[in-house]
Amino acid sequence: MKPIEKIVIDANALLSILIGGAAARRILLHPNAPTLYATPDVQREVEKYIPVLASRKKLDESLLWSVWNAIPLINIIVVPHSAAWNQAVAVMERRDPDDVPTLAAAVEHGWPVWSQDRDFEEARSICQMYTTAELLHILDSSE
Repeated sequence: MKPIEKIVIDANALLSILIGGAAARRILLHPNAPTLYATPDVQREVEKYIPVLASRKKLDESLLWSVWNAIPLINIIVVPHSAAWNQAVAVMERRDPDDVPTLAAAVEHGWPVWSQDRDFEEARSICQMYTTAELLHILDSSE
């Protein structure tokens, strides 16, 4: 199986990393880990939910901010309004318009998406989409 070299990460996968999700952490530390890309929209969404997660999970908010600021593995990518953007709008507009930039980035570059968000199920028609479990399985199989 061909290794995944680059992947566009959605906010929920990043939030899982922040709160210490074991599987997400295994992906980050995996010897075959892909380079992670996110849109500025995802960055803003994660930062919006850090206080919410801290409260909901009874975690130290300042610690979550420290972890977020220490994750150097995320490359921010901006996608112009292009044919890929239009495809992403057509697929995601009704489900979750907030996911359009992530899908557009994936389509624009031909990279898959890493997300636990069920809204991306419909996106499988125009790009590869992997849940954390699927991605971990692929990475483990490529060793």
